[in-house]
Amino acid sequence: MKGRPTLRGFLTAQAGVAAIELAIVFPVLVVLMLFGLQAVTYVRAVRKVELLASSMSEMLSQAAPPAGSTTALVNTLDLHFAYDAGMVIFPYLMQDATRQNIAWWQDITIDFAGIQFAPTGASCPGTDQSSCYKANVAWTSTGTVGNNARPCGTAQLPTDSAAPSNTALPRAIFGPGSLIVVDVVFTFQPSFASRLMSPQRIARSVYLQPRYASVINYDTTNSDGIAIRCPGY
Repeated sequence: MKGRPTLRGFLTAQAGVAAIELAIVFPVLVVLMLFGLQAVTYVRAVRKVELLASSMSEMLSQAAPPAGSTTALVNTLDLHFAYDAGMVIFPYLMQDATRQNIAWWQDITIDFAGIQFAPTGASCPGTDQSSCYKANVAWTSTGTVGNNARPCGTAQLPTDSAAPSNTALPRAIFGPGSLIVVDVVFTFQPSFASRLMSPQRIARSVYLQPRYASVINYDTTNSDGIAIRCPGY
């Protein structure tokens, strides 16, 4: 007949210890794993937004001018083609939009603009040309979601900030010529542990000079409102 359990026997018993430890540690491991997956998804989203802005600007900057001209044109179809490339380049949009019960184009802000620099007549101090060139918006997207289009009639300000803005351009890119600008803004909404990770705004802008023309303007023929040509251009 076994004796009655003693205090020494209770303190030295090992049965069930591993199960108790697992029950305590396992939920923590699951939370860490899921949080890590969200972090990886966020990093991928940042890279895709960068790729999207870069790819769209490359598409538009390669517009070729007709023979005998240095001005190329992009039209409504060109802008829609570039815009819709977002579904292919950034497929996470489809999944994220479905989760939020919205259309994919409501889940991201994509804007295009053509910038033309005009000399001001002022002298340029050193290599900084932002004081002797004015950055004018020649055409801009208006039919996209987000109200982030670069406005007509207001010269773009030179800035040293790294954060993209629809009213400013990096000081270093001021100079003669023109630019195609693509601005992309996406808000990453974590699907897990939203209390631990708040929504993150991802904004990227790409500035490219036209490849085969001195200026790329917007052809308003059959325009459906996705963009407008600013007065004077």
